[in-house]
Amino acid sequence: MSSHDISLPMHANKASIQDKEEHYTPESRSPIVPPTSNIKGTTRFSPFWRDRLCEAGLVLSMLLYYIIANPNIRIGPLASLNPLLSLPFLLVFVALCWYRLPFAIALLPLTLPFYMFQKVVVTHYEFSLAELTLYVCTAVALLRLLILRGDRQARVAWPQLLNRLGPFAMPALIFLVTAALSIFVAYERWFAVRDFRKEIFDPLLYLVLALLYLRSRQDMLRLLAALLGTGALIALLGLVQYFLLKNTLVLEPDGVRRVHTVYGSANSIGLLFDYILPIALAWMLARVSWRNRFMAVVLCVSMAVVLYLTHSLGALIGIAVAAVFVLAFSLRSRRLLLIGALLAIIVGAAVLAVYHVQITHLLFEHHVSQQGVSTTTKRLYLWQTALAMIHDSPWLGYGLDNWLCHYSINNVCPTNLHHYWILRDPLTGMSTGLAEEPTLSHPHNTFLHIWVSMGFFALLAFVSVLVLFYWLFTRILLRLHSMLSANSEQLRWITVGIGAALLAVLVQGQVDSAFLEQDLSYCFWILIVLHLLQRVHAGTSWRKE
Repeated sequence: MSSHDISLPMHANKASIQDKEEHYTPESRSPIVPPTSNIKGTTRFSPFWRDRLCEAGLVLSMLLYYIIANPNIRIGPLASLNPLLSLPFLLVFVALCWYRLPFAIALLPLTLPFYMFQKVVVTHYEFSLAELTLYVCTAVALLRLLILRGDRQARVAWPQLLNRLGPFAMPALIFLVTAALSIFVAYERWFAVRDFRKEIFDPLLYLVLALLYLRSRQDMLRLLAALLGTGALIALLGLVQYFLLKNTLVLEPDGVRRVHTVYGSANSIGLLFDYILPIALAWMLARVSWRNRFMAVVLCVSMAVVLYLTHSLGALIGIAVAAVFVLAFSLRSRRLLLIGALLAIIVGAAVLAVYHVQITHLLFEHHVSQQGVSTTTKRLYLWQTALAMIHDSPWLGYGLDNWLCHYSINNVCPTNLHHYWILRDPLTGMSTGLAEEPTLSHPHNTFLHIWVSMGFFALLAFVSVLVLFYWLFTRILLRLHSMLSANSEQLRWITVGIGAALLAVLVQGQVDSAFLEQDLSYCFWILIVLHLLQRVHAGTSWRKE
């Protein structure tokens, strides 16, 4: 099936007038993309292979533009080439974007893990692979808006965009505005402006582009496949690093060598896998063909092995909770679900009663520093530090990426401000271990991180998005439960996987920052995009039917 074929379900039940706008007619499809006959040489391929060639061309052209003349990525002699040699590949990418803009938007998740390896574009201005892809897609969308009148009528339909966002529009807007306002209270405004662009504005811009251009079911599946492909790519790099490039593994203070691939920290892999691995687990347990299930098993096993090699306890706990969540929704019988829940409670209570000492030792003796302080203990003091900062500035916070200016004395953000770090326990007088790591960049808790960075109203907007997500999650599943078809089965496992992924993010987010990083912010809003697209294709209206 071609990617621009619309396969939305038609329902006999009545929906609101706005929701009916989501069901597209054949006449509304024609201006979505330029006619394929305008591209010479494409008629010799079937629509399926034409789409695959376009996807491969998009990936390869941007990849070659990114690595040629990029000293931050040293791949043979390519880094030393003249930067002008990379421009033809950028032009190829732009041309393919014009031809298939929804493809480029849907494939953007493949660029997310490489944000640390930036490319100099003009003079000293550097951009990550995700930023370059996003800005090219945005520029092409604006050009199509100005040049192609039919495209403007079919695509940029703001009432339909607002209908797709539904109640999510207001908290997303509040989140954007409060993040912008926090820039004015930041001590280092340049840091705040930079992180506002990378972690707030750009991901929300991608949210808008995706909701405007990803209309068909194939577009949604392509976005989902790109997200799964990102996990497969990092898993492959992790296996290569552990088995073939062990000399690149840094020895941690606790004597463990942890896989980190393209990241500076092994925990970053676990945080990324929180967004991806639960979806693969749901895919594996869904009623799909044996080929699809085999692919899901390979993906899950490879990601699980690399996750183990990261030794990230928070990620392991988050993925375990998500796995239980997926397993619970895979049981269709309520009786089996209740029996399974009861057995899980009994087994959990028995394990806790018998192994409570070992569990406590694992939590508080995991990744112990040379001074004998575990990372769990340090987090307790970090949370106390964050709460003290919030007490003094609860409404607008301290600005994005300004935590270090107020947390400790360091060389990253040297100031004469009051510092909140706790060097010794106020009760015991023992060292907290925080003096060993004065450059910890966040309080290792997603909610505290948002509150410290952007203030109370940003936190309230973020929590509102989470509440709306699981409210819509419930409505979609109830809707799909009334649809007995292969179509509803596929949508069901996608919905369960997305819900489980956000649950894993929230679990690990209690002990780490699972949101305010460039790749993680994109991943969070991609889950929201997938959820909103699921609502359309499942025929779930915002209002009760």
